[in-house]
Amino acid sequence: MICLLLSLAMVAPQLGTLEGSVFREADGGPPRRPVTVELIQQGRTKYRQTTEADGDFVFRNVRQGGYAIRARFSDFVMAEDAVTVTSGGKNFATLMLPKRRAGARTFRTVTADQLAVQSDRDLQKRLRQAAGLIAKGDLAGAVRLYEDSTAAGAQSDVWNGLALLYYQMGKKEEAFHAFAKAMEQDPEYLLPYLHLGTIYLEEQKYKELLVVAKRALAVDSKWMTAYAFLAETQANAGELEAAQRSAEIASELTRGRAPGPYLLLAKVRWARRDCAGARRHMERYLELKTSARELPEVLKSLEMLRACGPVP
Repeated sequence: MICLLLSLAMVAPQLGTLEGSVFREADGGPPRRPVTVELIQQGRTKYRQTTEADGDFVFRNVRQGGYAIRARFSDFVMAEDAVTVTSGGKNFATLMLPKRRAGARTFRTVTADQLAVQSDRDLQKRLRQAAGLIAKGDLAGAVRLYEDSTAAGAQSDVWNGLALLYYQMGKKEEAFHAFAKAMEQDPEYLLPYLHLGTIYLEEQKYKELLVVAKRALAVDSKWMTAYAFLAETQANAGELEAAQRSAEIASELTRGRAPGPYLLLAKVRWARRDCAGARRHMERYLELKTSARELPEVLKSLEMLRACGPVP
């Protein structure tokens, strides 16, 4: 009997709880209506919850491990990230719904051409087919459908999708051209700036990132992501006071709910030899994104911060 109990204990799944929150990048507020949050593993949805009125959600009895966490409304995926659930300690994740357009947008500002595109059944059919091909790993087939759509006069969101596909295929020049077309077609559509800026940041092309950040802020002076991009370029240039202010503005625009600006502030404080301030911002970053504790670069940063004088 004892052996049986021991064997059962050894195979019992390790379960944890994941708490979190979904918020809008535009103002840090909750979604205007409940959204579905899913935990996905190996392409399959394992757990599903609906947000409360304040945007919060809780998953209980989740098998420990790595997941993709996704927020969606109907069939439209609005945000996605990676999350790790452990059986001990706190698991918390935030999902930010990206700001898609500059300023407020009303029905009267939608042009007849844009309404026609939205109601174009052939276009929607091609995009659904492309999504199916992407899910199967057929990027070339999806690109052909997107190229057909752009040839038919599609709007900036289709150009942006085509740019992302090109980039995934290693066709950088074509991707940059498609991003430029997306911005040209609709300068107030913010996702091309987001995706292009993210690429430049990952490649550490700070001069190009600065151009994107300034262009985006000229379109929308209250866009959190643009201030985060600007802070990255300023920090890289050694303009630490300016970088700190840009990161603070980014955090303020989302009411302190976005984890990214806190990581930026921790880096800036560290560079200014403010160990206590760096620790404080890093702790807040990890409160909002506990999975980041597993990242090698974060572990290295935590070691450096612990060595930087006594922890308060």
